[in-house]
Amino acid sequence: MSVNILITISPSSPDRLRGIAEAAQKRGWHLMVQSRLLHRLDGWSGDGALVTVRSEDEIRLVRRLRRKGIPVVDLTIEHPELRLPRVIGDHAEIGRCSARFFADRRFAHIAWFSSDWTHVHALRFGGLCEVWEGEPPIRWVFSQSGSGRRADHWPSLVRWLGGQLAAAPKPLAVVTYDDSDAARVEHIALARGLAVPEEIAILGIGNDTLLCENQQVPLSSVRHDTEEAGRRGVALLEELMSEPHRGAPPCLLVSPRGVVERASTDVIAVEDPLLAAALGYISLHLAESFGLAQIADALGVSPSRIQSAFTAGLQCRVGDEIRRQRLARVRLLLENTTLTVSEIADQTGFQHLSHLSMLFRKTTGLTPSAWRAAHARQ
Repeated sequence: MSVNILITISPSSPDRLRGIAEAAQKRGWHLMVQSRLLHRLDGWSGDGALVTVRSEDEIRLVRRLRRKGIPVVDLTIEHPELRLPRVIGDHAEIGRCSARFFADRRFAHIAWFSSDWTHVHALRFGGLCEVWEGEPPIRWVFSQSGSGRRADHWPSLVRWLGGQLAAAPKPLAVVTYDDSDAARVEHIALARGLAVPEEIAILGIGNDTLLCENQQVPLSSVRHDTEEAGRRGVALLEELMSEPHRGAPPCLLVSPRGVVERASTDVIAVEDPLLAAALGYISLHLAESFGLAQIADALGVSPSRIQSAFTAGLQCRVGDEIRRQRLARVRLLLENTTLTVSEIADQTGFQHLSHLSMLFRKTTGLTPSAWRAAHARQ
C-alpha cells in the first residue's frame, strides 16, 4: 500500500529537502511538495505531512489536516503556542556556539543583527547571551528600528544599519540570524569604509555556500544541520503514523555542526599591532614547532617585548596562547573534517598523539574521539 506524504517547506531549503528525500526514498514514500496555493489541498487525504508552520495559511492547513486525523510534524518553531510534534535545530545552542566562536578570538564586543524578529530569532539570541562573558551583546533588529519601513526596504536598512555599525565599538563581532543577514551586514559595512574582518567580523548561520562563498569577503557560518533535521522529521512522522503520540508532543533538537570558517572572521581581536601580528604568526604556523624566540625573530623585536605585549593585552604567556590556538584548531578539525586524530595532531603541531590526547582531555573533559562523536550528526 502506497504512503502519500505532503511536504510544504517555506522558504525552500535544499539541505532539508535532501534529508527528507533520502529518508523517504528508503521507506518507499510518495511525496507531494507544495509551497503555494495551499487552499487547493482541501480534498487531499494522504497519510502524513512535514511542514514549516510560519504563515496563517500554513496554520490553517495544519488545522485542516489534523481534523482529518493526518499526522503532522513541524520542522520549525515559529509558533510555539501550537501543540505540534517537532524536529528543529537547537537554536539556543546555535547562539551559544556563535558566542564561543568569537570568545575564542578574544572579542570583547559582540552584536546581533537580524532583519526581523520571531521566536526562533529570540532562541538564537538568548543562547548567545547565555554564554557571552564580555560586554552585553548589542541587539539590532531592523523591523524594530522605528524606521517605519518593511524589513526588506534596502535604502532604509543601509542608512540605519550603516549608522549603527559606524558608531559601535571596534573591533566588533557580529552574529546574524542567517547568511542573508550576514551578506547585508558585510555589504553595508564595506560601503561605509569599515574593514571586514579587522573592524567588523561577521558570522552567519546556515552555511549557504551560494551566499557565503560569493561575497567580497567570504562569510563564516554556523552549520545549522537542516539535512539531519529533515531525516529525523521523516523518522518521527513514521512513528506517529504507526502509533499516535499520547501526552505532550515531542520536540526533538538537532545540534549545529560547528562553524565553517572563511575570511569574514579571520582575525583575533586585539588593539596592539604588535600583539595582533604575533597572534597572526601563531595562527599561520600551528603545524610547526615554534615558540617565543621564533615569533620575536620573525617580527624583528626582542622576546621580552613580545611577552610584555601578551601579558598586557591577553594576561597570559605566549606558550599559553599557542596551546589555546592549537586546541581550538583541533576542535575545529574534529567537528568539520574526517581527518584521523593522528593527522590532526600533525596539522596542529603536536609531535606526539599522546600529548594531544592528554591536553585535550584535561581542557575539555573528553578525548578527541569522544569530542568528535559528541559533535557528529545525531
